[in-house]
Amino acid sequence: MNPMDMKNVTQVVPSKMQKQINVNKSMYGRRIEQLKVIINDLNYLSTGNTYREFIIDMSSALVHGRKITPKMESAITKIVKTYAKTLNPEYKKKKLDYTENTVSKIHIIKRKLDKCNYTTSYKVEKLWFLESIERQVYTRGSLSVKQRQVLNKMHKQFTKRIEKNNGV
Repeated sequence: MNPMDMKNVTQVVPSKMQKQINVNKSMYGRRIEQLKVIINDLNYLSTGNTYREFIIDMSSALVHGRKITPKMESAITKIVKTYAKTLNPEYKKKKLDYTENTVSKIHIIKRKLDKCNYTTSYKVEKLWFLESIERQVYTRGSLSVKQRQVLNKMHKQFTKRIEKNNGV
């Protein structure tokens, strides 16, 4: 080929973004597939869930060629490990038992609140809190230590109030 003809030939060079997409595909191909499975499993996370949105963001970062930081990589690994754990039947049973047990205790506290003869506004405020805790138990399957402490405190408070009202 004549060197003069080479000047007119345009070389196709992949863009920086395309190079990063290829790097991500080769390094994280398996993770991309795993995240797709997790995103498509609506039994695991419902649409509109903020954690699901985070998983979608991590997946799109991998697919669209964003540079993956060590923190992002550890978050993606944690997502996959957590999902794998939920597929275990023993884990599912344990989580379901915890949910049923906790919700039954919340219902006990609600019944005690009803017997306490508090003002309507106080009752409504406490019922709103208890129902939000109950929703969290159903959606996340867990409570923080502080939330459990508040529930224990409410139980003691309502029990004392009922005893005081019955003694008078």
